[in-house]
Amino acid sequence: MKVNFLKPWAYLAVFAVVLGSCTESVDEEPVLELTQEVAEPSYEQALGVWQELDQEAGNPFGLRLAGNFNYFEISRNQLFFIPGEGYQGGPAPGFYPGTGTGSATRMGRSNSFLNQFAFFEGQELVTVGAPVSAVFGEELAALGIENVPDEVSSLTVDKKGNSIWFKNVKNTVTPVSETLSSFIAEVEIVGGTGRFARLRGTGIVRGNFNPTNGEGRSVTMANLKNGK
Repeated sequence: MKVNFLKPWAYLAVFAVVLGSCTESVDEEPVLELTQEVAEPSYEQALGVWQELDQEAGNPFGLRLAGNFNYFEISRNQLFFIPGEGYQGGPAPGFYPGTGTGSATRMGRSNSFLNQFAFFEGQELVTVGAPVSAVFGEELAALGIENVPDEVSSLTVDKKGNSIWFKNVKNTVTPVSETLSSFIAEVEIVGGTGRFARLRGTGIVRGNFNPTNGEGRSVTMANLKNGK
């Protein structure tokens, strides 16, 4: 995905989260307390979050939802930073893994894991999906989730180990202010474990986050179907 920074302060904001995140331990385990029962999100709830995110960010993408969806996911997220090879400061090169807690269709309470890699192409900052298992392999194995393909850059799981796997197709991030960036992503569902093992589909993820501390929230809407 290409990150279209609109003003110079956007680089300063991303740099702030790099400096702050580097002081965090990248080995810190995410919260995996999935015993509390949570109702599945409805279309109305997911749409409501979508509209809240749009309003908060000033509707930077000017998009309207179209089509029918049968999978919904609402999550609060925390991003971290892991410097990449040759890192000398700034927002890249480096990995931006993260975790999330929320609710999802056919899961109820859920946790999510994600990973992406940021680098410069000339003066343009670009991010692409990175293997989620490269950072969270041990956590996933503890949940009984193994052999996750490298194309899977994010994953959502419930307390029984049912998981749904997402492949990043295209993602655009737009800075709104020093403390708010907005993103929209196209994803493919490429399988999972348990009840999601044979499912395939496409979806869209809409979210906002604070680039100074990595905190954010997102909503996912997708169409799923049984695959081979």
